[in-house]
Amino acid sequence: MSGGPVWGGGARWSRLFLPIGVFLALFGVLNAAELPLGWKDRQQQFGRYLDATLGLGADWVLPLIWLVKLVELALGLVAVAAVLRRSTRWLAAAVIGWLGVFTAFTAMDVWAADRVELQEHTVYFVMFAVLLGLLFVVSAVEQVLASRT
Repeated sequence: MSGGPVWGGGARWSRLFLPIGVFLALFGVLNAAELPLGWKDRQQQFGRYLDATLGLGADWVLPLIWLVKLVELALGLVAVAAVLRRSTRWLAAAVIGWLGVFTAFTAMDVWAADRVELQEHTVYFVMFAVLLGLLFVVSAVEQVLASRT
């Protein structure tokens, strides 16, 4: 997609991207910060997932929870950088990162036969896909409007 509006380098920052970037930044940072608050719940849930999917024992629960939370924090920080740099590429990268996270969670939900979590993660995936589509549409509209002036 080297010639596309977002990845091609010619994408202009739109004022509509600011709330998207702020949301992504808060979503990532607050998801990481919730770890101490929901520690016990996350341990049990992750333990069930790891047992049902990969057959990993309790020794793997905490390291993998920390890994997921660090990924979420990193995605939040990418969004912060996108807003500060006014970079549509970085903003799209943050959204694509979240799509990857929720794809992994959804796959584990299917594998572990957890329908409630599957519904939740599928809704998140769809909403982040909508955000990615919005980035491309707004970027394309901005380019068309800029070329008309």
